[in-house]
Amino acid sequence: MRRLLFYSIIVFLFLSGCQSDTKKSAIEVVEPSIDVVQSDGTLSEVIRDSNILQPKMALTFNGLADEETMLHLLEQLDALSIHATFFIEGMRVAQEPDLVKHIVAQGHEVQSGTLSFEDMTTFNYEQTYKDLLLTNQIFEQHLGFTPQFVRSRSGDATENMQSAAAMLDMTAVIESSINPQDRKMQSAEEIVAYIERFINSGAIIHLNTYINPAIIDAIPLLAQSLEQKGYTLTTLTDVINNKYTVKQLEEIDGYDKIQFNLDYENVEPFIYYRKNTAKKEIALTFDDWASEEQTKKILDVLRQYDIKSTFFLIGSGVEKNPHIARLIMDEGHEIASHSYNHLDVTQMTPEELQEDLIKAHRALTYALQEAPLLYFRPAQGVMDERTAKIIAATGMEVTALYDIASFDWNIDYSAQDIYKRIMERVGPGKIIVMHVLDDTQTVEALPLVIEQLQQQGYTFEKLSTWIEQDFDEKVD
Repeated sequence: MRRLLFYSIIVFLFLSGCQSDTKKSAIEVVEPSIDVVQSDGTLSEVIRDSNILQPKMALTFNGLADEETMLHLLEQLDALSIHATFFIEGMRVAQEPDLVKHIVAQGHEVQSGTLSFEDMTTFNYEQTYKDLLLTNQIFEQHLGFTPQFVRSRSGDATENMQSAAAMLDMTAVIESSINPQDRKMQSAEEIVAYIERFINSGAIIHLNTYINPAIIDAIPLLAQSLEQKGYTLTTLTDVINNKYTVKQLEEIDGYDKIQFNLDYENVEPFIYYRKNTAKKEIALTFDDWASEEQTKKILDVLRQYDIKSTFFLIGSGVEKNPHIARLIMDEGHEIASHSYNHLDVTQMTPEELQEDLIKAHRALTYALQEAPLLYFRPAQGVMDERTAKIIAATGMEVTALYDIASFDWNIDYSAQDIYKRIMERVGPGKIIVMHVLDDTQTVEALPLVIEQLQQQGYTFEKLSTWIEQDFDEKVD
C-alpha cells in the first residue's frame, strides 16, 4: 500500500511538473496505470569500471544536495574544467528541474538514480520496472531525454534492475570501482587518500552530493593528485565510450586453443630453460601481476632503455583489470600465461591444472583481444615431468622456465640485493625472471641491472625470438 501511494504521488508530480512549493503542497493521490513489460530473460550489463587505455577516470555523484551546496560543487568543478556524471532521483528531477537543467547546461551528464534512492534489493521485478519506467518518464518530461544508465543509492546492482533496465532499453546498471563511502564523514584529505589507493584507468568514482560537505573540498585535492599521476576526471559516458574490449571472447581467433585433454601420457612437452649460445644476449622476463601504477613504472623503465620483454601474467589479475595486460602488449612486449590462480602445479589434479590453464588463456585472450603466446610458466618455477605432460596436452606449446631468479619479489630485498643476485649469475643465453608486484624494489633495481648488462655488451631478446630460432634450427 505504501508503494502504491508513493507511485501515485510520483505520477502526479510527473504530470503536473511540480516546479514550485505551491504545486508541491497540492499533491493528490492519482491511481497509476502502468503496463509492466515482463522480462524475457535479457539482462542489461553491469558496469563497475571500463577497460580503457587512456588514463581517464569517471567522476560520479549520487543525489542532489540543497541548491546552495550544488551550486558550490558545480563552481568547483567548473573552475577545474571537470565534467562529471550525476545520478539523480526522479523525484528530485520533478521537484527541481531548473537546478538539474543547470547541471546539464554546465556540461555534466545526468542519469537515473531511481525514483527516490530506495533500497532496490527489496524490490521485486514489477516494482523495479515501475520505478525505472516512471523515472525515465520524468526525465523525458522535464529534461527532454531518457537516461541510459541507472544506479541505486547503495551502488549495488540487482538482477531485477538488470532485467528491468534491459526491457526499458537502458544501456547498463552502474556500480563503482572506487567508493570511499563518504557517509562516514571523513575529511577531504581522507577521501582523496582512499581514492588514491585504487587509481586505475577506467575506474568509476562514487561520491554523494548530500551527505558529507567535505567532498567539495576533496575535488581540487583529487584533481591535483591525479594530474600529477597523469590522469584526468571525466564523465561516465566518456569513459565507457573509450572501452577497447569490443569483441566478445568467442569472437576472438584462438580463444579456444587451450582445451581439456586428459590423454597426456605420451605427450612430449617442450621445456625451455635458456638459449645455447656464446653471444652476449640475455632475456629479461617478468612474472605475476600488479597495480596499474607499478606496471606503468616498469614499462617506463623498459621504454627508456628500448628493451622488449616477455611478461607471464596471472589470469585472475588480468580478469579484474584487463586493460593493464593490453597496455603491456601495446608497448611492444609479449604476453604469456602464468596460470590463473598461481598455485603449485605439482599439487593439482590433471583436471584442476587444465581448467586453470584454460581460464588463464581465456582471460588473457579477452584482455588482449587476441590470443597470447602459447607459453606457460608455472608458479615459482616448480614443475615435474607429469605436470609438464599435462600442460602440453592442452595445446600449450612451450613451458618456459628460467635460470636467474632475481628474488625481487622479496620485499626485504633492496635494489642492491636484487642487482647483486642477478649480476652474480649472468651469462650468455640466460633467462632472468623479475616480477610485476607492488611494494617491491623492482623498479629501483631494473635500471641498475640494465645499465650494467649493457656496459658488459649484452643485448636483450624476447623469448619468442630465441624459441623460434631454436625451433628453426631443429627443423633444419
